[in-house]
Amino acid sequence: MSILDKVPEEVGDEKPYKANTEPAALWFVVPRRRHCELIELKPDCRPAEEGQETTLTCIVNTAALPCSDITTLLDWRVNKPTPVIECNSNRCGGGYSRYGFSATINNSGSTLTITNVSRTDPFNMETRWTCRLCGFTSGEFIVCDKLEIYSKPANSSCTVRENTAVPGDIESVTVSCSTTKVYPEAKCSFERRTNGGTFVTINKIPTYNPTPTTGTPIYYRSECSVDVPVAELGEGTHSFRAFIYPDVTDGRNLVASTTAATTVTLTLPGASSYTCSPEMIQGYFNGKSARCTCSLKSYGYPKGQVQWYRGSQIVPGVTGGVLDLTFDSSNPEQIYICKGVSAIGEGSKTTLTAKFAFFEQDIMVLTSANDNNTFDLCDDNKRVPVVCAVPKDNVYPAPTFSFSQTNVPFDISQERQDGGYYLSQVDLRPDVGGIHQVICTVTNSIIISETQRKEISLTFRKPPKLPPKIIITGKTYQGVNALNRISLAAGYTGDMTCRVEGGHPKAHTTQLTCDSLTASGRENVATLTLQDGQLNKDMDGTECRCTSQHVTGCYSNIETNLTLDITYAPVVTFTHNSASSELNEGDTPTFTCTALGNPPPNLTLTRKRTTKQLASVQGNLKTAELTHTMEPLECLDTDVYECAGQNNQGVTSKESIVGVKCPQKLTSNISQPEAVEVVIHETAELGLEIYGYPNPQLLTLMRTRDNTNLTGSARHLIEYLPGQAPFGVVNATIFYVGEEDYTNYTITVVNGVGDALVYPFYLVEERVTVKQEEQGGSGNDNVDIVVGVTMAVVVVLVIAVILLVFVLRHRKARKSPLFQPAKEDSYVDILPDPADGYEVPMTQSEGEGMRPGGHTQARIHAYEEIDPRPANEYEMSDGPDQEGHRGLRVNHYEEINPHTVNEYEVPNALVQEKDMSPKALPTAPTYETVQHPYANCMSSQQGTNNTEEHSYSNLGFDTSKEKCIYVNTGGRETATIK
Repeated sequence: MSILDKVPEEVGDEKPYKANTEPAALWFVVPRRRHCELIELKPDCRPAEEGQETTLTCIVNTAALPCSDITTLLDWRVNKPTPVIECNSNRCGGGYSRYGFSATINNSGSTLTITNVSRTDPFNMETRWTCRLCGFTSGEFIVCDKLEIYSKPANSSCTVRENTAVPGDIESVTVSCSTTKVYPEAKCSFERRTNGGTFVTINKIPTYNPTPTTGTPIYYRSECSVDVPVAELGEGTHSFRAFIYPDVTDGRNLVASTTAATTVTLTLPGASSYTCSPEMIQGYFNGKSARCTCSLKSYGYPKGQVQWYRGSQIVPGVTGGVLDLTFDSSNPEQIYICKGVSAIGEGSKTTLTAKFAFFEQDIMVLTSANDNNTFDLCDDNKRVPVVCAVPKDNVYPAPTFSFSQTNVPFDISQERQDGGYYLSQVDLRPDVGGIHQVICTVTNSIIISETQRKEISLTFRKPPKLPPKIIITGKTYQGVNALNRISLAAGYTGDMTCRVEGGHPKAHTTQLTCDSLTASGRENVATLTLQDGQLNKDMDGTECRCTSQHVTGCYSNIETNLTLDITYAPVVTFTHNSASSELNEGDTPTFTCTALGNPPPNLTLTRKRTTKQLASVQGNLKTAELTHTMEPLECLDTDVYECAGQNNQGVTSKESIVGVKCPQKLTSNISQPEAVEVVIHETAELGLEIYGYPNPQLLTLMRTRDNTNLTGSARHLIEYLPGQAPFGVVNATIFYVGEEDYTNYTITVVNGVGDALVYPFYLVEERVTVKQEEQGGSGNDNVDIVVGVTMAVVVVLVIAVILLVFVLRHRKARKSPLFQPAKEDSYVDILPDPADGYEVPMTQSEGEGMRPGGHTQARIHAYEEIDPRPANEYEMSDGPDQEGHRGLRVNHYEEINPHTVNEYEVPNALVQEKDMSPKALPTAPTYETVQHPYANCMSSQQGTNNTEEHSYSNLGFDTSKEKCIYVNTGGRETATIK
């Protein structure tokens, strides 16, 4: 598709071209059938040298319009209607020409070649050059608004001239350059360099003088010049050059430089020196005035002159280089400069330091910061300044200072000037208090024979360097420190001392405080005497503080602390979350036990009756807390619960009684009424082990046959003996049993919770007749046993019945599980007694015929061949003894000699082996009557030593109820009422 195909179908769609504001680019809009595309034209126009070849380029951006679509791209025109190059049908790469001009076309545009640039042939080419897209009658694009044509300068030359006002002097340099032919008019650029260095531009505006030639085309003869002051040039040898070029774009780069053959050399004034009267000695004038004259070795080119300077300013009123000097206390060391000065700068210079040496007597001052020369040293880094001063008007140069003192360190003196004085200061660093002497010596540094000395007395008051000390139990604590802690047991007694050491003078008003305990001392010591009871657990963590005062007033904030770590046994609090100590079955109380102690206590929760540990906890930070929730309570959970807190200071415990309400019950199951055997006219006793909570409120003994309440009658006793809760024993006693008492009974126990406990029992008669005959030491016993009203049996049956009664009586003695057997001791030899068994003990004390445990001598019936072996290895004629009593082996039943048994045992005890042979039988002693202490309350058998074997401990007499009471481990045994 050619560019002509882009012409819009309607004329109204065509848009005029648009020129970019930048001179280097032109833009236009190419009309299209449906839209327009922007094509950038970049003109290329450079100055052209007359008579030489040059090219012009019209650059087209064909990114959207490739060359292959262009049939006729451009034509070239000058400022005339006729084109110098017309469009043709050549495509990319093709060339076309006309009127001696040639052009090429490529994918970027078109390039026009002018073989001979001319201002006359075939026309004046110094005009506008344009290009245009073929097929358009408008929209030319300017490649060169005016083609610049130039002719380089011919016969260029430069000269240098020195401009002098007076002979031997120079003010400026003029540089002039000229050319005989140039087009257009010439321009000039001047440069200089010094001592063969780099050329630099002379920033002066040149003066021009152009002259045009006659004829066509015209040219110019041009001249240019510039004046350069010597002050701008400076010292050194200067050379000059110029660029003479036609006044076209970038014309300076079209020509080479032209260098002037002449150089100019400028020099500075020569070295200066001075002479003074009087002459200086060691750099000082002797006295307070002097005169100095400055001179130059050479004056330089341009010519220079002598000048005295003070700082950067010329000293006024000085002529001929003569300078008069006078001592000035405000500026005792005056610095002057003598140097030669010319238009191009300053020559070498000489510096004069005018100093004067003199010294006057009795002008020294020695002082301290305080008028009374007394200093409080509240800081270890405290510096006490002492100043030694001399007026400046009385001494010069500055004197030297030295200090001496007694036993006080000091920093090296610092010398300075302050106002009208020379000063020297020494900073004393006293580390102890007291009175010290300071001496200052001043010496003139030039006139060393002149010396002055002054002395001053200083008093230093210094507080103690370290904090107070707290001393207790031989240990020392100092300062404020979290580690200052001491462990003391509660109740500790002794002295705690606060002591302050050091300082001048000593500290005063020392105070030691531990909470409300305070001790004070007028000087540097305070002692607090701790008495019994003052240190208790409430003072644990108390911080003791020791403070003191000092005359300086800067020790009051210095203190020592000591924290008391009071150790004490735990303080225990034990509660549970019930409002009452009486709980119901199924309740789940929570125990809370806390303890405060030092060291931190351990807590343990225990049931006392079962000794079972329920919970424990390790204390922390002096406290411990234990929480334990019980499982749903049962009746047997009634107990005393104990919470114990323990540390190395002791054990503290608290108890909490928990009673679980439940009806009274038997400790063992009894399915039918119990038969209680009792011999007529004896005492019947029944002990019921029960448990429940609370304890019985009502006990009733009823005779069933006539529904008679026997509670409280003279021969009937029912009572409750509490054990460890919830256990206890109900004892029912019927004294002096008669025929009418052999019947049925009920015991009713009421504790207000649930149903009452009703226990039935009945009495049955037990009749035993025992007859003993002694046969003159033959050792034979005749035993008759009768059961019922009339019964005669053979000897073998009598012995069997006696053995049966013996076993049953021992069973009766062990009915109560609370019965605790006592250890048997050795028995004395006794004679066989046809008694029907062992009888109830009638005495408690030891005596003749009595066991050491309080039992009376028991008698054994006549048995033969008794082996002293452990009870569980013996058997009776009808089998083993299940009660654990001493077993007996019977070979035959006949009258036999009694054997003495030396050792008796109680159930479950072992029998010691003894010699049981007949030869060991002693002669039978005679019994004696033993009077019981409470014989007046005994029955018809009182005072005998024939007693039933029991284990009793403790016995007493209840006078309020007129009863004799025998107390054993498990309950109470009651004798017959008087």
